Amino acid sequence: GLQVNKPNIFAVYLARVKRCVHVVLCFSPVGDAFRTRLRMFPSLVTCCSIDWFSEWPPDALYSVAHQQMTVEDLGIGDKLDFYLQMFSTVHKSVEAAAESFYQELQRKCYATPTSFLELLNAFKKVLGDLRSRVGRQRKRYQSGLDKLAEAEVIVAHLEDDIKAMQPVIEQTSKDVAHMLVVIEGDKETAATTKAEVEVVKNEAASVAASAKAIKDDAQAELDAAMPALEVAVQSLKKLKLAHVQEVKVLANPPAGVRLTMEVVCVMFGIKPVKKPDPERPGKKIDDYWQAARDGPLADPRKFLEDLLEFDKDNIPEEVIRKVTPYVEREDFDPAAIKKASVACEAICLWGRAMHKYHFVAKQVEPKKTALREAEATLEKTMEKLDKAEAELSAVEEKLDKLESDYNGAV
Repeated sequence: GLQVNKPNIFAVYLARVKRCVHVVLCFSPVGDAFRTRLRMFPSLVTCCSIDWFSEWPPDALYSVAHQQMTVEDLGIGDKLDFYLQMFSTVHKSVEAAAESFYQELQRKCYATPTSFLELLNAFKKVLGDLRSRVGRQRKRYQSGLDKLAEAEVIVAHLEDDIKAMQPVIEQTSKDVAHMLVVIEGDKETAATTKAEVEVVKNEAASVAASAKAIKDDAQAELDAAMPALEVAVQSLKKLKLAHVQEVKVLANPPAGVRLTMEVVCVMFGIKPVKKPDPERPGKKIDDYWQAARDGPLADPRKFLEDLLEFDKDNIPEEVIRKVTPYVEREDFDPAAIKKASVACEAICLWGRAMHKYHFVAKQVEPKKTALREAEATLEKTMEKLDKAEAELSAVEEKLDKLESDYNGAV
């Protein structure tokens, strides 16, 4: 008799829900939680219908256990019935023990259906763990047996190989013994050769030191003459062609110019021109000026080149004997000659430097000879040393190869 509209329809719906809805609350009696909830919510007792589940009978336990144990194949086989009976017996014995415990101590100890299900799950878990562990051990043992079998086959093959190689081993032992004798002999040879090399090396070092000392001594004496020679050469290089040409055209040159050119003629081995002596009738004098004009000064450019390229190491003793009095003269001095001619100053320096260098070179010549002899001796010694070192190297290489072969054989 209600008007059909949304509020009325929803009110009818709520009435039916309130009339038909049932709320089921499941609590375990184990522990203090159930008692605490009843105290906090008394309506659980006053407003609810309590359905207390009693213990499961043995048939129910058997049925539940059968259902749980056949969900998956546990591999138990025909022993399943034994295990199902065992589970039921264990659970019932626990319930009996709990009741006896209550009777004696007035303390409840519940063995609920959940405990039975946990018993089944624990059995399946322990069974799975044991099977896994046993499987692993079985696999490990099987692997060990396989390895032992493989080792046995390998050992059998090795025994056959050893029997087949026995003659080779015996021959190798003989070869090794012989090789040891050869190695010992080569070691003695190497030691002897090494000692010889050390002797030759010391001898070479001594000869080299002696040669160096001779060379340094000779060079020191040559260095004493080199500054004057270098000054003369530099002065000649600074001369211009015009300076020499000025000297050439002199009809009546100063005494310094005549003296310088006279020294040049003596150094180059140019003979003087014989002219009548104006102071001594019937006598003749040496005119080096005319000889210089006709000889060196005839070609000034070539004259400068000859001065620079003069063979200072092979001046004849006769030339030095003739030049020495000129060098000892006070008027044959570069400073005095410069007053007469700039070109002749450089030539004067050159003449004096050649004279000084000759005596230094003459003094050094025995040392040069000794140096050449020492260098020749050193060269022979070095050849001997190279030969000895080559022999030592060959012996050491042979020894290394023998030791390598010996180690390979052993």
